[in-house]
Amino acid sequence: METRDTPIRSLDAGGSQPSKPKRQRKSRSRGLRTRTGCLTCRSRHKKCDENLPVCGPCSIANRDCVYSEEANRSNPTAARSSRQYSQESIGPSLSSSSTTGAALPPLPEKRDSNPYQAMMMPEPAGSSPHALPPPPPASSAAPRPGPPTPSLMTIAEVYHYAQSPDTVASEQLTADMASNRWLDLLATDAAQADANFSLAPSPAPFEEDSSSSASRPRHPEARPIGTENQPIAGVNEDGTASTPVPAPALVGTFERHAWSLDQDIKLTSEEAYLFRVFAERASQWMDLFDPHKHFSTHAIRLALRNVGLCKAILALCARHRATSLQAGGLAAAAAHSSLSESDPSGLAVQYYYETLHYLQIALQYESYTHSEELLATALVISTYEMLDSSKSNWKRHLKGVFWIQRSQNVNGVSGGLRQSVWWAWLRQDIWAAFRERRRCFSFWRPLVDYPDLSQDDLANRIVYLLSQTVNYCSKTDGTNTTSSSGDSLAQRRAYLGEALLTELERWKMHLGPSFQALPTPSADSQSLFTPIWIHPPRFAVSMQIYNFIRILITLHRPVVSSGFDGYLKTQRVLHEAVNTICGIAMELRDEGSQIMSAQCLFGAGLCVQEEDKRKAILSLIDACESRTGWPMAALRDDLISEWARVT
Repeated sequence: METRDTPIRSLDAGGSQPSKPKRQRKSRSRGLRTRTGCLTCRSRHKKCDENLPVCGPCSIANRDCVYSEEANRSNPTAARSSRQYSQESIGPSLSSSSTTGAALPPLPEKRDSNPYQAMMMPEPAGSSPHALPPPPPASSAAPRPGPPTPSLMTIAEVYHYAQSPDTVASEQLTADMASNRWLDLLATDAAQADANFSLAPSPAPFEEDSSSSASRPRHPEARPIGTENQPIAGVNEDGTASTPVPAPALVGTFERHAWSLDQDIKLTSEEAYLFRVFAERASQWMDLFDPHKHFSTHAIRLALRNVGLCKAILALCARHRATSLQAGGLAAAAAHSSLSESDPSGLAVQYYYETLHYLQIALQYESYTHSEELLATALVISTYEMLDSSKSNWKRHLKGVFWIQRSQNVNGVSGGLRQSVWWAWLRQDIWAAFRERRRCFSFWRPLVDYPDLSQDDLANRIVYLLSQTVNYCSKTDGTNTTSSSGDSLAQRRAYLGEALLTELERWKMHLGPSFQALPTPSADSQSLFTPIWIHPPRFAVSMQIYNFIRILITLHRPVVSSGFDGYLKTQRVLHEAVNTICGIAMELRDEGSQIMSAQCLFGAGLCVQEEDKRKAILSLIDACESRTGWPMAALRDDLISEWARVT
């Protein structure tokens, strides 16, 4: 059988090359053995496919793929493309790490195994779109003498630091597998909480004999809301079987018709009120950093044609109503006066169960597993679970949402509702990870540098930097006390902390007037903090997050003996951060910003010792709860427990 090999250059003394190189087959004695494979495979005595810039075996095993200088000289074109790809993948934001212009170490000559190319760039042939990102590769150049200084620490190392091991579970999940595993988590938790709940296995959405109406499953529990709506395909309003749906091979408009209605859902008066509460209030929590407000504009339109998303929204708002009545306050009074005397807690559970029954049917269709409706439903259900944040199940549900997003390659630059879902989920995961001292699930990294970002994008970027800070503050493996360069764990954490602070200041350099404080009336003489008014509210919360990050890094960075001056500098940083967070909270009355503002107040409370300031912070947290009806008793209790530990 004829083989296809690449042309081989002539090696005669004159160095001339034939005008028409012949396709030659290497001899079995010498030609099949090469010395251009990567050093990693050669040291492991494994066959290397010599794929540049990262070979196949190293890509599969997530190992550092290092080529020798001889291999690069033998293929200079591939080496140049490797360097160019590596620089483009890492992006301009990694070209410098200091506001003073201090240069970072040069990139390796080989291609950097960019862990985010699956999200941002075309996949090479044969690679998996769900491949877990490898750790940062070691440079092929000679090691630097001595430990690196903070100004030379690349922010890429910070991005890779403390990556969540939980992301491994999602590596090979398809969209169908991810969504069904997520539904299994929800159904299992619901069955444990309520012995009467059951989600029986549903039959396939089609049979080989599609001409038989008996081939369609019957799920009267998953009927659409109202009495005059189009039922889910295959089920009439009385629960009997209807006209069958063709096999999934006929994907397209007809399959979407199976899980999406062709007319708006007709809501009862109480359901219409809960739906409006979501559009005008609850969606603000999710749209906080989204200038286009996709949840309050686009998602509600999808919900009027999708039973699962609509029921999830009603479950969330009914649950919020129940917690508001328990917590009291202005939000509770408003909700109570506008609705009937029905039990809101029982109503929320009912809508929640109906959502699960709908998902059981709809997830049988491939088009639904890739839909915006599923992503929005998953995020709304996660927010529902967030209202019961004391439960350990929330972490598992956040992981399930991560599975779905990763299977669809959804990230922070996906655009539209998908992008809005990702950022709203990340904000939830950040808080859960911070409370549990774990790492965030996401491994996506933005590639656009700060000068190329809009002011709205800069507001989102500070949320991303907060996620990296939470990773930095998470529990570390104490057994790995030294790095590959011989640095101790404390030294490495100190360098990474400095790199994060440097990146934080780079972010601040590009802020426009929208982030600056506006005039406000003089503060009360009895006030402990000076009011700070920044408008729009999302920019005010961004400045709170900025100072929250400064607090976290200062509290978790290893102590370096720097004398009395270092102590005073640390105290000044904490004092400024606390005053800014609390000052902004005093003037921040927008409902959508109250949840994140309360979380930043929690961070401010961690470094306050004066009793009067502690009471003032608790009062500000109570005000956030009163404006939203969002339960914050667990947050207050945790903060009081932290204070009790040091008294």
